[in-house]
Amino acid sequence: MELIKESVNVNETVHKGSTQTMVDGDIIVPDVMPDVLKILQVDAVACINHKSIENGRLSLSGKVDLKILYMPDSETEKIKSILTSFDFVQPVENGGITTECVAAAVANAERAEFSMINSRKLHIKAIASIDYEIFMPKTLEIASEISDDEEAEIKKEKIAIRNLVDFSEHEISVREQMEIPNGQSSIKELLKADVKISDTEYKTVTGKIVMKGVVCVSLLYSDENNNIEFAEEEIPFTEVIDSEDVNENSVCDIDRVIMNTNITVGEDSDGDNRLVDLDITVGVQVTATQNVEIEMISDCYEPYKKTNLIREEIKLEEPAAKVVAQNTVRECVAADKNVPAVSNVYNVITEPHITKAELQRNKLLCEGRIEAYILYLSDSSENPVCSIRKEIPFSYMLDCDAQGKDLTPEIKAEIKHTGYNLNAAGEIELRCNLALNANIIRERNLSIISDVQTEELPEEDRKGIVIYFVQKGDTLCS
Repeated sequence: MELIKESVNVNETVHKGSTQTMVDGDIIVPDVMPDVLKILQVDAVACINHKSIENGRLSLSGKVDLKILYMPDSETEKIKSILTSFDFVQPVENGGITTECVAAAVANAERAEFSMINSRKLHIKAIASIDYEIFMPKTLEIASEISDDEEAEIKKEKIAIRNLVDFSEHEISVREQMEIPNGQSSIKELLKADVKISDTEYKTVTGKIVMKGVVCVSLLYSDENNNIEFAEEEIPFTEVIDSEDVNENSVCDIDRVIMNTNITVGEDSDGDNRLVDLDITVGVQVTATQNVEIEMISDCYEPYKKTNLIREEIKLEEPAAKVVAQNTVRECVAADKNVPAVSNVYNVITEPHITKAELQRNKLLCEGRIEAYILYLSDSSENPVCSIRKEIPFSYMLDCDAQGKDLTPEIKAEIKHTGYNLNAAGEIELRCNLALNANIIRERNLSIISDVQTEELPEEDRKGIVIYFVQKGDTLCS
């Protein structure tokens, strides 16, 4: 008896979880810069730039980029900035980690705290939160038919599997030259640059993934009169990623992170510093899958022969349903009474967090919050740059047709776009386009037939009569 098998690629999760690492250190104000009178803002951004697996351990290397705005002890200058980075290495240990494993990890800076030791020295402490998953790529050979054996009796079971067609990491370069708008002053000193990605979408075709998005750049700078100005630019990009096994039916999970930003200020034709060259590196992690259904042979035998089934026990994640939704979250944010009023909004950073995902009958309850961090300019000479942090809760009940036991929702939230404007009351009106993407997974323990061995029965074992009263639900394989 010969089995005909279908090959399916899967990721078997070895270990997944989250951890935190703290980076801290002293920052010395460069000699060419004035003393610190007051810290206005410390901004921290974390990313993973290297992963390695050896000796049963995953090692995650990354960095936390720090942007420090401060008010100098100077009568002429209003704001100065210090840019620096702290590196970190975070180990993850688990008995199941081998050199054949692959890891995915994403880092976020949760908070940055500072203290002034003196006017030339600061102490900075930042927390980086890391979500990681370690998995083993495996190829399953699933028996679906029997070749050239008309006497064999088989029992089949339909199973659904997420077939992994691509897991890869890429770096994308986005280069553009932006010009300071007419009516604004030229750049004397670039104080701060914030870069984020929005309006992302993708399309799969045979052998390729076409990814589109917008890189949003916000620049804070001082002019020749030491006034504070800002400029914005949106850079659309399209990247084609080669992926041999991807087709129109593939579903992609794409994580994006800003890896590096190089910004240089140059002169225009009149000799004024109004041109800004942007060179931005975006790290992209792609997981592409296809949902496939296979009629698996769960049992078989050949009459008048001794049939020995060799099985392999595996645990699979079976896709039960997919839930996709987009909603606009609106909120009005006002500055506290003890801080200066808003003159202009420089930048808004929004980050979604899921706090609860629960299946309730034919619905998926999704709760969470959006952390909004707003940096704005004021007319105050003592506090020319201020910030507001606001948590915006959300709760949605989404339609979901998955039923049964052992179901687990895997949900991902993403802010596709954030819009804002300043109303007549001095409040900042936020509009966040929140995208929710959930896979409902059923964990199943399967017994896969890897081989069948048969042998002729002795003549004496072929004789005899068996009397059996059929019960409801019986099959020939019962």
